[in-house]
Amino acid sequence: MIKIMIVDDMPIFLEYLRGCIDWNSYGFEICCEAHDGKEALEKIDEYYPDVVLTDITMPYINGLELAEKITTDYPDISVILITGNNEFEYARKAVKIGVCDYIVKPFEKEELILSLLKLHDNIEKAVEDSKLATEKELNEELSDELKALIYAGLSDKENLAQWEKKIFPNRHSYGGYLVALVKFDTSFSHTRSDSREKLMNWENLITKLLADKLDIDGQFRLFHDFENNIVVLMNFESESAIDEYKGYEFTDIIQIIKSQLEIGCSIVLSKVSEISEVKRAYEKSLNFLAEKGFGQLWDLRNEGDVEILASLDVIMMLNKDLETLQADDAEAAINKLWAKLHEKKQDESGISFTDMNLLTSAVSILMTNIISSGFNVDTIYGEGFSPEKFLEGATTSRELCDNVIFLYRKRIEFEKGKKNSRTHSIANGAKEYIEQNYGDSTLSISDISEALCVNQTYLRKMFKSEMNMTLSEYITSYRMQEAKKLITSTENKLSDIAEKVGYNDVSYFSNVFKKFYGISPRSMTKE
Repeated sequence: MIKIMIVDDMPIFLEYLRGCIDWNSYGFEICCEAHDGKEALEKIDEYYPDVVLTDITMPYINGLELAEKITTDYPDISVILITGNNEFEYARKAVKIGVCDYIVKPFEKEELILSLLKLHDNIEKAVEDSKLATEKELNEELSDELKALIYAGLSDKENLAQWEKKIFPNRHSYGGYLVALVKFDTSFSHTRSDSREKLMNWENLITKLLADKLDIDGQFRLFHDFENNIVVLMNFESESAIDEYKGYEFTDIIQIIKSQLEIGCSIVLSKVSEISEVKRAYEKSLNFLAEKGFGQLWDLRNEGDVEILASLDVIMMLNKDLETLQADDAEAAINKLWAKLHEKKQDESGISFTDMNLLTSAVSILMTNIISSGFNVDTIYGEGFSPEKFLEGATTSRELCDNVIFLYRKRIEFEKGKKNSRTHSIANGAKEYIEQNYGDSTLSISDISEALCVNQTYLRKMFKSEMNMTLSEYITSYRMQEAKKLITSTENKLSDIAEKVGYNDVSYFSNVFKKFYGISPRSMTKE
């Protein structure tokens, strides 16, 4: 859990912060509270939070003074300021002294969650937490059925009622459905390392944020398609409820994601009367977004048909070919997609916006598969490789298609060349790496990930599953055990011991040791 201290001189706001979010479900815990900066500094050594969330205007020591003291004396603790509009300039100045972020009142709770999670490594830690991992695929037991609904559809109308009862067991009315497709801008990966993996983690988290935020007159289900886009199937109590629904939750999510994460996002709403039409609505939304940019909610409830260019059976084939490692079949499926794009297009020399978007969707399926399988993109294609930039290097539509085929073949050939031993060996390899390198103060999970040629999300999941503790917990545990051995069996200075086990700051080492064993390291030397 990521530990948070909240600091505010107004009891009503402390109460609001405690109750406005289900903290544990996002991987957080409120470890302590303080009513002013002076009390916060008195508690910080006892609780040693990961994040301090503080107001600015407080008696004795205000939020700015508290932030400056923390960033100077406790550099590993993150500080987020909560400010009023009239304090905005103070907050901007605070960023210059090391404050990580600031939230301006009034704020949406989703803004606060994203602000906390975008701090270094917090999103990975939160996704690693078991409660959030359970929520990550909100309908995991229905995942296959929901995917089948959008890709294969329902041809047997006699089984419609059976399907509806399975997906919406408490459904009592027949008002109809809205299908929402939430798609993120993958060009985000052009400028940030490991960003595809991070984006998938954000997509999983945003699924939960959206589930917590949605409030409709009916029921809903959220799941991911093969590109990891979010699909929301909403069943309304009446047709009038569908028509009256404004979709404000989706508009809010777009703006919050853009302001907090700087990630483009678009959402399409489509209306259908029967569950058998969900596939068509999804297909319509997918193709509509292939011709549009990012950053808004598109409402197709009153729009006519959109020309269908992509073929969902091709997407299903591509996903199956990746699972079964069939490179030739994948090439045939990509060529089929390209041919469908050019059925009515005479000039094949140029690259249209639709060409780029639909073939990029094939790459999104590929990248989602790679990361879900635990691999690193850099390991397969080379360090610093950007699939999007590689695609942009094509000068003709045919070359673009061939580049996509190359990416699929390279990924499939890579896995075929790997030995089939990816169970507890990953966790044991991480354990051995930590035990050999625990004295390195710069040791990070990304180092372990790179050494083992797996991505961080997969590594964290495998390690926790095998060792029943997180990687961070194991690193701390091993360092503390080694420190205790040195303290009780040598006459070394505490500063030397701290350095030997990977801590440059002896004060920070002492705090971690006290939290782990319940007594200070100096007390242990006297036993």
